[in-house]
Amino acid sequence: MVSITKITTNKVVQNFSFMTVGNMVSQVLALITVLKITQHFAPDDYGLYTFITSQGLLLLSISDLGIQPIIVRSIARDSNKTNDLILNGLLLRILTIAILTGLYILYNHFLGTLTIQEVLLVSLCGLVNALWTVLEYAFLGNQKMFFASAIKIIYGLLWFGSVFLLPEESFTVYNLIFIFVILNILQGLGLGIYLKKNGIMRGKKSSFLTSTKRLLIQSWPYFSVMLIMIPVQQFYNIYLELNSTVDEIGFFNLARRLLAPVQMILNYAVLAAFPSLSALWVSDQKKLYYLLTNGFQYFLIIGISLAFMFNLFIEDIVILLFSQEYLPAVRVTQMQVWFTFLMAVNYTISTVLGAINKEKLMFNLAVMNGVISIPMMYYGSQFGAYGLSVAYVLSFAIFEIILWMTFRKQLNIKIKKEFTCWASALALFLISTFLINDLNVQLKIILSVLICILVGLYFVKNYKRDYQNE
Repeated sequence: MVSITKITTNKVVQNFSFMTVGNMVSQVLALITVLKITQHFAPDDYGLYTFITSQGLLLLSISDLGIQPIIVRSIARDSNKTNDLILNGLLLRILTIAILTGLYILYNHFLGTLTIQEVLLVSLCGLVNALWTVLEYAFLGNQKMFFASAIKIIYGLLWFGSVFLLPEESFTVYNLIFIFVILNILQGLGLGIYLKKNGIMRGKKSSFLTSTKRLLIQSWPYFSVMLIMIPVQQFYNIYLELNSTVDEIGFFNLARRLLAPVQMILNYAVLAAFPSLSALWVSDQKKLYYLLTNGFQYFLIIGISLAFMFNLFIEDIVILLFSQEYLPAVRVTQMQVWFTFLMAVNYTISTVLGAINKEKLMFNLAVMNGVISIPMMYYGSQFGAYGLSVAYVLSFAIFEIILWMTFRKQLNIKIKKEFTCWASALALFLISTFLINDLNVQLKIILSVLICILVGLYFVKNYKRDYQNE
């Protein structure tokens, strides 16, 4: 019988809980600050602000070079590698950000619309995010996420206070980005000091070239996958910049901001499990297969339920909190939440494949994903933020069929209730796209409560049976 104590003392559950609470608080605070920002900025200014910060995240993604899963996996299996992997990982990220900045300057000169000052702000956003992100790998690999989550809450409070206390005359795009940069530097310093003071940075540091060579030999499949997926996952602003307007960039990025809590819960559930999955592949493969066979259904059920309930209320939330100028973001958000769900499933499968060392298969799947998605997204962006959102959902739905069949075949498993889960996802997608906007708030509340009760009853009835011996 599964006891509450056993569940709450499980490392995966603890890490997921810490990461979820920390990020949920910071995301809620960030959403509140978005209200303040959109009160001061018209859609074009908000579009510029989000374009600069999101392009910084694009540089952050590329500069990772695929090392994140390798570092986390390696530390999870041998914590004495922490010092070597984290310190050399930091140096590698700084070097790659510098190179990418030069390339971005060339791109912007020929195709982009930013000033040189704005390009440098993009680079700075990428750099400060890269530094604290690498330090967070040490906490994740050692499965000690409490302090890292606490730092995120402190960061969220400081960002919230800075935005609301910023004088009217100082409320500009550039000033907000400078505050963002400074707070991320402080976040990195806090993580670094804690790692050093508490002896988490264990082991000897190898030379940069030796350590980097080992790291890149293992990470190249991840990096290749990332390069292929960047036009899919990160070029949305560029597509809209080329084919649409700055206003549409603002609507699309507002949708992504509103979706951040849902995306965070789904992604961190996977990320928290990755170290344990990696360790199980070495120590107990039978248990790993058992966990996947029984456990994937719960992830699907949670994702489908969150996506549908989010669709129920997002229109009311936007009407209540934002001006009429931002109403076009409603349809974009309603469509994007289903892409977020599909992306979370893809991320979960990729995480499992990474944990069992199937990087080359991941590369082949990423190529297929890119071939399907990139042309559809480029075409969809000609119809603005909503057209791009539809392209995201349709292209990933097509790819999902291929990915799911490959995943099952590769591990030779059958996921419990998979047909029921996917049929439910399709039905709720159609309902949320064509029917729910005509419902009043009372009916939406009743429907969401009913869904929560049904999901809760299913979990209570099935979870103990599935994991009574775990």
